[in-house]
Amino acid sequence: MDLTAIPQDLPEIPVIDIGAAGAPALVEAAPDVARRLLALAQRTYTRPILRLADRLCERWLARNTTPYADDLRRVAAAMNGPGALALNLSHQWACTAAAAPDQMEAEDDGPPGVTLLRTLDWDMPRLGADMVVARMRGPAGAFLAVTWPGYAGVLTGLAPGRFAVTLNQAPISGPGPRPLRWVQDRRAVWASTAPPPDHLLRRVLETCPDATSALHALMEAPSCVPVILTLAGTRSAEAWTLEKDGRGTRVRQDPAVATNHWRAGIPCHSRGFDSQGRWAAMAAAVEAGQRELTWLRPPILWPATRLAGELNPARGTLLLLGMEGARPVTRPLRLREPEASPAPAEVRGAA
Repeated sequence: MDLTAIPQDLPEIPVIDIGAAGAPALVEAAPDVARRLLALAQRTYTRPILRLADRLCERWLARNTTPYADDLRRVAAAMNGPGALALNLSHQWACTAAAAPDQMEAEDDGPPGVTLLRTLDWDMPRLGADMVVARMRGPAGAFLAVTWPGYAGVLTGLAPGRFAVTLNQAPISGPGPRPLRWVQDRRAVWASTAPPPDHLLRRVLETCPDATSALHALMEAPSCVPVILTLAGTRSAEAWTLEKDGRGTRVRQDPAVATNHWRAGIPCHSRGFDSQGRWAAMAAAVEAGQRELTWLRPPILWPATRLAGELNPARGTLLLLGMEGARPVTRPLRLREPEASPAPAEVRGAA
């Protein structure tokens, strides 16, 4: 992707400071965007289906251990229409990600560390055009969440001076017929009381002081659904992917690249378009040291791509672009955030 060729008349990606207020504050800050996304979901899936899905989600949420259940219910009340709970708990994306150690660069660019390369792929229009960056804060300090008004979890997050983390959808389990395995996987999710994985990401961004503590928290925490995570710290060795399923957590490095299949030949049904091809293309981009979204091309880029970004926690930098398939729908957003100090002890104790 040539960033210099992107039209300058495209809209900017909003950056909204909500501190520790959570998802309801983001809805309040951008109500038109929240309503537009919900209306699109209602046209796509129909209001009766979303109303039924919301009821099932509420039953599941009533016995779940997520600390953000109140956020979800307050967002649903503010949206005043079916679909808010269902969209928050849907987990229907693909994605490509890599934690790529940086090369030594000019002194003015800051120290080398790890850059998290990221696309999010979801077959729902306007997600690229309507995304926002939320400045949030937890006991461990400030962080950025690439998100949407009404969404309570975090799929892509940057904690300057600490780490960056992203979530990819895991494959359907295998071996065996794909439809049967999908049904069995959904039954396991329904029976689980563990929190959703995007809520785990928000929790580690709020509470973990560094990449090592985030790694251990993500390894040990249960998740209601299998998931693939990518974690980048501030030092070149802090680059990991984590494959979480019912058997435990597998930690991968060299390269720390993730798409939507299990590595090491573990039987599964991959998600999204050409998961193995996307993995190989991203691994080659990591090997070549590509940056500035020059790696954003097929097969990594495909019709479901909705955002692409690069996050560097050592430098506190974020480069983000909204996409509609191969077409940019926003101007590139560049941020450089200062490293934030943790909250005072009395605030941490109240969290």
